[in-house]
Amino acid sequence: MRVAFITPEYPPAERMGGIGTNTATVAPALARAGHEVVVVARGEGPERTTRDGVEIVRVRPRAIPLSTASRILARRQIGHAALRFRPDVIQAPEYEAEGWWVARRSGVPLVTRLATPTYLIERLNGRPRDPRRDLLRRLERDQTVRSAAVFAPSRALADLVSRDWGLPPGSVSVIPSPVDARAIEAAMIAEPSVALPRRFLCFLGRLERRKGVEPLAMALPVVLGAHPDVHAVLIGRDPGEDGGALTELLRRAVEPVAERVYTLGELPREQALAVAARAELVVLPSLWENLANACLEAMALGRPVVATDVGGFPEVLTDGREGWLVPPGDADALAAVMTERLGDPAGLEKAGRAGRERARGFSVEAVVEELGALYEEVAAGRGRPFGAGIYRRGYTRHFRADDRRDPFHTLYAAKRDAVLTHFAGLPRTEILDVGGGYGRLAGPLAESHDVTLCDVSPEMVQEARRRWPGLRALECDAAALPFEDGAYDAALALDLTPHAADLDRVLSELARVVRPGGEVILDSTNAAALWVLAFPAYVDWRPRRLLRTLRAGGVLPEWARLVRHHRAGDMRRALECAGLQVRRMQPFGPRWSAKWHLWWTVKL
Repeated sequence: MRVAFITPEYPPAERMGGIGTNTATVAPALARAGHEVVVVARGEGPERTTRDGVEIVRVRPRAIPLSTASRILARRQIGHAALRFRPDVIQAPEYEAEGWWVARRSGVPLVTRLATPTYLIERLNGRPRDPRRDLLRRLERDQTVRSAAVFAPSRALADLVSRDWGLPPGSVSVIPSPVDARAIEAAMIAEPSVALPRRFLCFLGRLERRKGVEPLAMALPVVLGAHPDVHAVLIGRDPGEDGGALTELLRRAVEPVAERVYTLGELPREQALAVAARAELVVLPSLWENLANACLEAMALGRPVVATDVGGFPEVLTDGREGWLVPPGDADALAAVMTERLGDPAGLEKAGRAGRERARGFSVEAVVEELGALYEEVAAGRGRPFGAGIYRRGYTRHFRADDRRDPFHTLYAAKRDAVLTHFAGLPRTEILDVGGGYGRLAGPLAESHDVTLCDVSPEMVQEARRRWPGLRALECDAAALPFEDGAYDAALALDLTPHAADLDRVLSELARVVRPGGEVILDSTNAAALWVLAFPAYVDWRPRRLLRTLRAGGVLPEWARLVRHHRAGDMRRALECAGLQVRRMQPFGPRWSAKWHLWWTVKL
């Protein structure tokens, strides 16, 4: 597969942030896995080079007086540089909307990796909203919304951005940042480029408010006062926030122990890792963090970590095991934990060993395998039919019933409300929700009934468990349900039958697990597909795609191998053959051509 990356920086570069570090780890690993990879980066240097099997293209956007026009043209220039590679898929960060032109104007699928959007950085740094950056904030969101797929390195970031930007639930995948074992091994044997004290703690990150510099500054005099032989080494660029006020605050706060506090500025990654590898403790007191590369790298180095219990930190670090978590912004708690831990060398060593073991689960090879599967999926969505693997990975991005932008959003809601209203007046009932997805029905029903959800998609089951912690959710195939005969009073199967490879077998299974006289409520999609004409957004407003979809009974071309729609008469006969008596059939959609038929049946 041909993969293009768009990134604001790529080595060799004077400055490298988290986006550049991630790209520099993933791109060569993809090349080693057999993909053709190009990286389009801003910056000075040769226009085209090759390094570690990756083609690198440097772009220097033309500057013009009007900032708005300059932003648009810069993204166009970057997009065109990536498209010249003729990639199957392009990956870009949402930050600075570097991939906006690709998402908006090209036919190549864009995968957006969430880093930290501008609006969130401004919020965490306590800055007032800058009207001059309104366009950038809009472009970042627009790029993300228009992407073929979106992923984040942590569930915390995925959920926060989904909520703030109104993205469909479950539409943002989580693929963690990788750890480059080769870089870690090199750092552990490399000689640091600066002289280091015998005992020291290490901070890694920009000197910004969101990185927790203020509580760290307040805590250091307490910690170093309690341990006179311990020093503090701070590694990271000083962006001069608030005209240098934050740097001045740091200087004044640590004045009592200034001779033991070293600010090294920004170091090349390999040198920073070599310093961190020799620290007794790595401190990451961010006010919020998606998932700092520094945390995973410190753990891989066998260094215990003190971090905050927000963002992505709790997803990789268990308090008291690989390190310790403190409340964000709490200088007293931070000082107390660091002081206590520095007095327990055996505990530090134990946490370091646990961290190294935990970091092995974030190998670059495992992450690249996940990315490769994601790229294959989005490339298939642009012309090639999906295979059955879509149900195991990626279906959450295509089932968006609760997204108001979905052309069938109101119909999805009406179907759900019809079922929920039906059960609202019934005594407590044993209900099985087959193909229940992320719990649109099972979750609300579980508040007054005993509900079991099952779905063939592990992603859907995981999402259901996350949204409805008390819900019983199982991964299983609707054609082979792992339940006893007559185990339930009722079975639901909404949005399931179009995906059934063997409809008769699925209907028989639904009937089998329900007691005699019990209800089976399910829907089918109408193969008399004139309803498609009422929903042009369903076919992306494309006439040729409309014709192909009409000929296929309402099935979109990319789903042709997997999905089957059914005429009402055919579905009625199939239900009767399964031993289900139809009490009523309820249409949803245009009066002249229903999109869905909701079947209310009883087991004979």
